[in-house]
Amino acid sequence: MVTKNQHIELIVSRIEADQTGHWSVYFHRPANFVFAAGDWIDIQFEGRQLHGGITYSIASSPTESDMRITFREGISEFKKALQSIKPNDRLTISQYGNDYDFQLKKNQASVLIAGGIGIAPFRSMLKEMFDTHQDSDVTLIYLNQNEDFLFKDELELWSKRLTNLSISYIATKDINRKKREKLILSLVKSPHRNFYISGPPAMVESNEHLLIDMGVEVRDIRIDSFGGY
Repeated sequence: MVTKNQHIELIVSRIEADQTGHWSVYFHRPANFVFAAGDWIDIQFEGRQLHGGITYSIASSPTESDMRITFREGISEFKKALQSIKPNDRLTISQYGNDYDFQLKKNQASVLIAGGIGIAPFRSMLKEMFDTHQDSDVTLIYLNQNEDFLFKDELELWSKRLTNLSISYIATKDINRKKREKLILSLVKSPHRNFYISGPPAMVESNEHLLIDMGVEVRDIRIDSFGGY
């Protein structure tokens, strides 16, 4: 785990509804702030101590001018504050980093398994691939309760240009666990890949066990677990 403790000011540029129940907050990119696709930030409102989770994956790519976090609506004080944020509001990054080497390795085959809002760090990775014309072999398996897949228009555009990027969308609402697992296994071409799983804790754990059972080495699995709040 790489963590950097630093007080960095964030100024809100805008907030947008991505779809029902999901929002993105855009910040002006702080001067000289360098991050990698897959990184997370801990954020706080200046002068306010609010209950709730403060850790968010950066959904924007290092190649983009604004910084972006994307989140699902919640009931905590912190989530409510984020949902009512306004341009020019000020927050701070108290620390940022990357867990368990959660970064794509160039020129190596990778499988990304996203559950719901867990697509956020993968958006950062794939946007960077698109902007820098990388052509690594990447498979994205995107699980969601319904057909409202975040970032789908962008993902479809990028997949048309990135010839080695394949994307499969799985709406899980009407399929049972065994069918879901069978679908996932059918999309994994080989256990000899780099695997990344991002989403709610139960989803991350179940898919990690699924990969291990099919012969994937634990050292080849990297996880990013999104708690709800």
